[in-house]
Amino acid sequence: MLTHLILDIGNVICDWNPDGLVSTAFDREEDQREALRVTVENPDWLALDKGEISVEQAITNACARTSLDPQGIAQVYANLCQSLVALPATMDAMHRAKAANIPVLILSNMQAHAWAYLAETYDCWDACEGVVVSCDVGLIKPDPAIYQHLCDRFSVTADSCVFVDDMAENIEAARAFGMQGVQLTNKHDGGRVVDELITRIVSERGDG
Repeated sequence: MLTHLILDIGNVICDWNPDGLVSTAFDREEDQREALRVTVENPDWLALDKGEISVEQAITNACARTSLDPQGIAQVYANLCQSLVALPATMDAMHRAKAANIPVLILSNMQAHAWAYLAETYDCWDACEGVVVSCDVGLIKPDPAIYQHLCDRFSVTADSCVFVDDMAENIEAARAFGMQGVQLTNKHDGGRVVDELITRIVSERGDG
């Protein structure tokens, strides 16, 4: 029986738009493509997600890979926080889940400075029973170990969880681990999807 709702952050709770991010630092399209190559698309980005390197080290490494203005490169990392704009429909649905006594957990790949900003900026986390972010645990999706970590930490079984994420590979990994999964292909549908899962969970437990 499903009891727990697990949510990703990027493109589920907050907007994640790499193209838009680099456009805040560079005007020319060719510079934006180059900035993506040396930042978001480089393995250092995942190393930041895992908490393996600092933002300062990531900036230094990125600058060494390109002739782009170092100030612009630094701006990409600095602007990440504000680029993660709220998706209000999902945030509102999270509070409805809490009102229905459905435990909501967060499972997200996220850099430490970005998570610190989000935690302070939005109140939707009040609707959550717990949070697992990659930078805190040294694991990233779709590694099965991060799904295991969540289950162990919050004493839940995989078959009691349904996971909502925007990435197919993360949903596939969750299903292989034993969770149910819903890929959110349109970030603006998050509220509807969460509401449908609320209805399903309430129905399965027999009190609605």
